[in-house]
Amino acid sequence: MRIVIYSLNYDPELVGIGKYNTDFAAWLTEKGHEVQVICAPPYYPQWEIQPGYCGWRYQTDSSQTTAIFRCPIWVPKNPTGLKRILHLMSFAISSLPILLERSQAWKPDIIFVLEPPIFCLPGTLLISKLFGSKVWLHIQDLEIDAGFSLGLVPRLEALKNIVFGLECWLLRQVSFVSSISEEMLAHIHRKGISKSHSMLFPNWVDTQAIRPCAQINPFRTELNIDAKQTVCLYAGNLGTKQGLEIIIGVARQLQHHTNITFIIAGEGSMRQTLIKQAEDIPSVRFLNLQPDERFNDLLNMADIHLLPQSLEAAALVLPSKLKAMFASGRPVVSTAEPDTQLAEIVTNRGVNVQPGNVSQFSKAILLLSQDAALRAHFGNEARSYAITHWDRQQVLIEVEKKFTQLIADSLPVACVNLVDTNPPKS
Repeated sequence: MRIVIYSLNYDPELVGIGKYNTDFAAWLTEKGHEVQVICAPPYYPQWEIQPGYCGWRYQTDSSQTTAIFRCPIWVPKNPTGLKRILHLMSFAISSLPILLERSQAWKPDIIFVLEPPIFCLPGTLLISKLFGSKVWLHIQDLEIDAGFSLGLVPRLEALKNIVFGLECWLLRQVSFVSSISEEMLAHIHRKGISKSHSMLFPNWVDTQAIRPCAQINPFRTELNIDAKQTVCLYAGNLGTKQGLEIIIGVARQLQHHTNITFIIAGEGSMRQTLIKQAEDIPSVRFLNLQPDERFNDLLNMADIHLLPQSLEAAALVLPSKLKAMFASGRPVVSTAEPDTQLAEIVTNRGVNVQPGNVSQFSKAILLLSQDAALRAHFGNEARSYAITHWDRQQVLIEVEKKFTQLIADSLPVACVNLVDTNPPKS
């Protein structure tokens, strides 16, 4: 198959959607498929174009097997509201000529579009009609719902009706839709997408690369954290949707428990704010993003993983970082309403509390910090769940099967028969 991955994010971004896109492209090429990528220059989660790349001109580079077409994009320093919308639109506009040229010259079988940004979808649908490609929309983030819920878009009823109506129409035009959680998939079905034209495509984890390690942890050695300390770790994007202020509030409330250390590892728009909030709390320490080869060691530094989410975001997104947390065999303390999928998954593999409730979050950390046997039990249950539900090979094989079926369904009957017929015996 020939597949275009059409998304904002790609290698060398270390977290989020870019990391999954890069791994997905590598897996597809290992399976013998041809892959090309249309993306922006790397900027996430720092919200700053990385050195060696340019935000205002087209660039082409490649891995050993994948051609990568990078398109201009405007990256605001403070990505809120209108600025975020303009940011997404800038990529949708600049990338459209590349998609047109690639579709004409290379004729992909599938254009795999990732949301955000949904702004890419209208042009993709038009181009697919011209050149006969299938359009698969993969929804990593319900950006329109989140925009209204978080107040990034004015909450005007007339505007919501227009925007949601247009979104539903666009969703019905694509060949297939997938999303990363059952909860998000159910939300998509309520927008009018049938179950036969959609599937669960969860973010995955390589359970061989991310695994529990018994030896002395190098990060604890480097940071001079002894084995008696309980390390509570948050590793990932430091953005507004994460509700990360609660970690600072909990650390302040528990600062007299000198055996508990909080580590916040990552980059993002909230990093400097969090550093300032925690400057008088010695139990809070910050680390930069870590390269892939150190990621498993980073996760294994933790005794407890922290997974806060804002109240609005927790109902719309199943955080991808949960997969690696579980695979590392450590318990998780999360924040989500009790009736959400996140709360359901974490319960009995950690502790879930109400979003924004510092007191409950603190009690959950104290409970786990004082009971090593409970931490081990929850960690084992989390690891088992990751292997059963999110293992990389298992997830991607199912998607490859659906890719093949989607293309076969579009072939004339004679062609399908020719593909399915065994060659005659000599």
